[in-house]
Amino acid sequence: MIFSNSFSSEVDYKIGFLSNLKFDKYEITELDCGLRIVSEYIPYFRSISLGIWIGTGSRCENSSISGITHLIEHLLFKGTKKRSYKDIAIAFDSVGAEFNAFTDKENTCVYADFIDTHLQQCLELLVDIVLNPSFLPENIKTEKKIIFEEIKMSKDNPSDNVFNHFYKVILNGHPLSLPVLGNRKSLGSISNSTIWDFYKKIMLSNIVISAAGNIKHKDLVSAVKENIYNAESKNKKYCNYYDIKEPESRSIKKIYTSKTKAVHICYGGLGCRRNSIDKYPLSIFTNILGGSMSSRLFQKVREEKGLSYSIFANDVEYIDTGVVVVYAAASLNNVYRVVEFIENEIKDIKKNGIKDIELSRAKENIKGSIVLNIENISSRMSRLGKGLLLDNKIKPINQILTKIDNVGLDELNKIVWKYFEPEKISLVILGDVNKGRAK
Repeated sequence: MIFSNSFSSEVDYKIGFLSNLKFDKYEITELDCGLRIVSEYIPYFRSISLGIWIGTGSRCENSSISGITHLIEHLLFKGTKKRSYKDIAIAFDSVGAEFNAFTDKENTCVYADFIDTHLQQCLELLVDIVLNPSFLPENIKTEKKIIFEEIKMSKDNPSDNVFNHFYKVILNGHPLSLPVLGNRKSLGSISNSTIWDFYKKIMLSNIVISAAGNIKHKDLVSAVKENIYNAESKNKKYCNYYDIKEPESRSIKKIYTSKTKAVHICYGGLGCRRNSIDKYPLSIFTNILGGSMSSRLFQKVREEKGLSYSIFANDVEYIDTGVVVVYAAASLNNVYRVVEFIENEIKDIKKNGIKDIELSRAKENIKGSIVLNIENISSRMSRLGKGLLLDNKIKPINQILTKIDNVGLDELNKIVWKYFEPEKISLVILGDVNKGRAK
């Protein structure tokens, strides 16, 4: 079944959408096995970006198997039933393809970018990698060692590590609090049989194939049908996000000692979910607070006072909750001066509100980022694949831009009260605090 139409409203993925914007022309097909295929034909490109999106991420785990999804992502490239890891590398390199994979909180993606004449070869390769892994014991052992090194590297990068601590604090036992990489204890205890069980029962339960570039949808569907021969009979979402209790807001101050030259700060709490009406107002608010070079915190903390090289505000939405955070790195003596600036800025917004010029500037900044990002072929593929996988629909760009434009000052000024009340805000500090006064 192929679904394609030209309605001008946001619709379910089974109807599809053809807007007046070039990057909203896509088609969707759902196979009998439940696998969904989405593609956007861009005839003036000579390349194709192709990804296999899997609806499994670190939030589908528990503490005893933390990191298993990321481990499996690594193992997919270590060999299939008919190819060794060297064969896989040679096959991709022989057609000049760029290939990789990543694991996130809610999804995993295996993808490749290549010249349009190599669709059949690259699709067959990606399908073989995802659906026919070998999971040889010797490769599992080796890849665990590699991830142990990756965990060490992450801990050596405090700007990343502080976010792991922050998620652990504010999400308080929710599966989203688990680090994508896992830890040495959990990875070390994962058996080969556990890997196979998790892969078969969970990782194959929800798959989307997404493509963008010089590729016609019917050709992609035909190629998929030729290569998909042992998929699940129907997409079953074993990782049911909605069965998990939502985290509750709380206010905690936590200091993690680490021998770093700078002290790293995460200040924030729970945000909104992916389908919340607060999504766009909250994004605009964080942009004004610290999401751009002209934002309040960047100008005052970095440009005027010189207290921090890196400071920004951000919000991330997940299926059932979200995170809003201000990050900064500062010297030990300036940690609480930076926190004070953050809190004072929030107090000022509560008292005096956002200015019209700030709202206008933030809207244009966000819209510009969206459109510029979409003009990258890999970003187009990702938008289609992730949207269909997590939302069961793809939000047209013109509707997103319209929703951003429609956010008003009254709506925006309510956000600060809803998400930045003191009893909802936590502070996480990572650094060598024993040497100074940050207590």
